[in-house]
Amino acid sequence: MIIKIISIGNKLNKWESETINFYLKQLPKNIRVDFVDLKSQQNPNYSNEEVIQKESKLIDSKISDKDFVIAWDSSGEQISSEAFSKLILQNREINNISFIIGGSFGLSSNILKRSNQILSASLFTFPHKLFRLIIVEQIYRAHTIINNMPYHK
Repeated sequence: MIIKIISIGNKLNKWESETINFYLKQLPKNIRVDFVDLKSQQNPNYSNEEVIQKESKLIDSKISDKDFVIAWDSSGEQISSEAFSKLILQNREINNISFIIGGSFGLSSNILKRSNQILSASLFTFPHKLFRLIIVEQIYRAHTIINNMPYHK
């Protein structure tokens, strides 16, 4: 299974990479997590909506028709780690699962409509640096739940 984390924002820095790699190294070889980091389109000459539309085009160019797309948005459904693991399990036969993290102004309605599922991790706002780590940790947690490993309590 290939999991893509498509994100508007900066590339991983050292502490992010080290922490994320801690979880990635514990995943089995048949689960690969790829990061697709896209440059923010924020510019003083663009309105918020123009930025969202430009970023949406970048995001859309990285999604395959075969991808099961999960968008992260504050309006999305909040689910438990157990339900998240079931979502991963149900879709593991699909070539790719793509997680979409929008920019500062959020995701366009086109990306949300294109998504197979819209999730919200919390009503809190998280920085991208932390949120990518949260997703990777939850992918690892899902793996441990699916395989009845003791990590998830």
